Amino acid sequence: MNEISLDIVQQTANALKENPHLKMKDWHAHIQWQTGVQNKVMIRHFDSFLMDEPETLGGTDQAPNPVEYLIGAAGSCFAITFEVMASQNGIKLESVDVKIEAELNAAVFLGIEEGDGGILNPIITLTVNADASKEQLAQIANIALLKSPVLNSLNKEIRLEIQ
Repeated sequence: MNEISLDIVQQTANALKENPHLKMKDWHAHIQWQTGVQNKVMIRHFDSFLMDEPETLGGTDQAPNPVEYLIGAAGSCFAITFEVMASQNGIKLESVDVKIEAELNAAVFLGIEEGDGGILNPIITLTVNADASKEQLAQIANIALLKSPVLNSLNKEIRLEIQ
């Protein structure tokens, strides 16, 4: 359905039910400083990519900054969760468009103010063309909002190890 391998997804779900120890999956990224505030990010076997900052934050603006990647990852994870759930419900998707925007208080990042230094007031806008009612799509979207791993990760405490 919608070119999503639901059989494989179901096989994975069945394997997790039979062997609960399989449910935990480790993910890794390796980040290497390049110059200035540029970092090279390597994930699994994929091509590496750069992260930078706009010139106003000390960068050269040669790549998106980490906050832009974060909101991109959050929006994409929500979209994937929605697409899988819609497909599991037999809904044929014609198009799915997700836009995400958020604010960030740069004064906290720069040490000028105290406060919440994370993304603020995130808004996801979902536009879907599918063979389902708006109510059905809204129900799935609201569940996807709760089930998206990246969205759920945004409020977790991070443990720091310095070597």
